[in-house]
Amino acid sequence: MKMHSQIPVSRKVAFSAILAALSVVLLYIGSISVLDLSSVVICALLTMLVMVEAGEKYAWLTVLVTGILSLLLLPVKLPAVLYLFFGGIYPILKAHIEKTPYWLSWLFKISMLDTMLLGAMALSRLVFTAEEPFFDFTGLVLLAGTVFFIVFDLALTACVTAYITRLRKRLGLKKLF
Repeated sequence: MKMHSQIPVSRKVAFSAILAALSVVLLYIGSISVLDLSSVVICALLTMLVMVEAGEKYAWLTVLVTGILSLLLLPVKLPAVLYLFFGGIYPILKAHIEKTPYWLSWLFKISMLDTMLLGAMALSRLVFTAEEPFFDFTGLVLLAGTVFFIVFDLALTACVTAYITRLRKRLGLKKLF
């Protein structure tokens, strides 16, 4: 039985809502500063935290709420689009992808990354009429994105492992949940 199945629904909803609100605030800060990609990475960690503590259903709801509110409230939409296409979805899918053999999981991850990056770029350009200069260098963006992604994936795994093995007890979340 999974650990998060015994948590009362009201606590799962409240926990997910608090982290969704925090994610919107972080994405807003990212949209008005140069921290747009950093805010997406931090929000991905928050999504993974919801996944660990409340489960996949609540993680999807957190991504949906954060994405919709970010698209409505952010003055610059690029962090919201990156969150929707990458930072929110990937931590949830990562758990499923890593159940496959190691080499196949990396093939899935990198294919998914390239698809999400191209989708985010197309949506940003066509729907939100973004005029970011890096859209002219799609191949270079995919290469740099792949290198960043590999580092991000390894760091995300390390952060989740550290959270579960060390930080969870120190923060007292086992008692709360």
